[in-house]
Amino acid sequence: MAEGALAAFLKDAASRRIVSELDGDAKVQRGTVRNAAWEFRTSRSPDILLVDLDGEQNPIVYVPALMQVCRPESVILVTGSENNVTLANELYRSGVFLYLPKPLDANNLQQAINEVATVNGEGVRPEVQASRVIPVLGKGMGVNTITALLAHLAADAGRYVSCLDLDPNFGSLALALDTEPRRGLAQALQSLSDDAAALERLQAEVSPRVGLVAHPIDQAGQDDFDQAGIGGLVDALSAQAHMILVCGVQPAHVGMLRHIASNHLVVFEPTPAGISIAVRWLRILEGAPSTLVMNHTRPLPKLFGEDQLRNAFGGRSQDFEIPYIKNMARSMALGEPQRALNRREREMLTTFLQPLLGLSIAAEEEATA
Repeated sequence: MAEGALAAFLKDAASRRIVSELDGDAKVQRGTVRNAAWEFRTSRSPDILLVDLDGEQNPIVYVPALMQVCRPESVILVTGSENNVTLANELYRSGVFLYLPKPLDANNLQQAINEVATVNGEGVRPEVQASRVIPVLGKGMGVNTITALLAHLAADAGRYVSCLDLDPNFGSLALALDTEPRRGLAQALQSLSDDAAALERLQAEVSPRVGLVAHPIDQAGQDDFDQAGIGGLVDALSAQAHMILVCGVQPAHVGMLRHIASNHLVVFEPTPAGISIAVRWLRILEGAPSTLVMNHTRPLPKLFGEDQLRNAFGGRSQDFEIPYIKNMARSMALGEPQRALNRREREMLTTFLQPLLGLSIAAEEEATA
């Protein structure tokens, strides 16, 4: 790393020693996020800055101040003793690149620095070691809304997400994300054989951590693209994203995705038509891993009891229930469905998302190591 590229303000000696041993040219000082915010009011911020939340009664208030005084090109990494998703999400929404819970680990810090380099260079992200491929199945039922919500929440948790819409008729996922697809799904499939590096450029950027591959509106109805290459496309996207959400799925696609999907979300409304469609999807999956998501897209009265639902699904109950969210239609029109969530709804969906991202599995592996 170039001289002066990394600087750190850290409260404890152990963390300062880790950084100094990792990069002998790093400028490491004793201090906190508040000290960093004061320092860079009058001096040039480094390319990568690591700051400590420990030692401050309310450290989160100093993060916006730090962002204001640092150069736009500076990448902010944060560490601290508190380890919870809510704190990390708040930091990411403030513009922090990555949160590293203490005790600070040299390998994790090196991975974070590598991630900064690969994002800046638009290369493959080496920290993405195992993508979670999640087809979202249903016809209507708020499938695109749920896909967009999960993508935004995963990004808030610091993960990279690729959204793949297989609907040949310009599916509404692009509208839910308020993002125009780039050259299109057909060209993305072609790029696998022409230039794998071009795949990243074919993704439309929804946000710095969310990408979209879909048919543009001027290619609507196009059915001559190489559907057999969908599995390869998902494999290629997995080098760039922690999670790949696939919607617009047709029954013929299930066989292509089955061997690489870690789970399938079967979304249904609690109506006779919604339940019937969900039952048919479960039959098509033939026992593949699935999660039944009951989604209240409208303020309907309760039409079915728990016993009726369980009987309809062969003795199985829904795994997750999303309540009716009042302001969703307005937020969807702006391409920001996550803004319709109140705090309780956001926390509920974030909890639902964690095992889909593999976070709970990772925690179990650490506990048994």
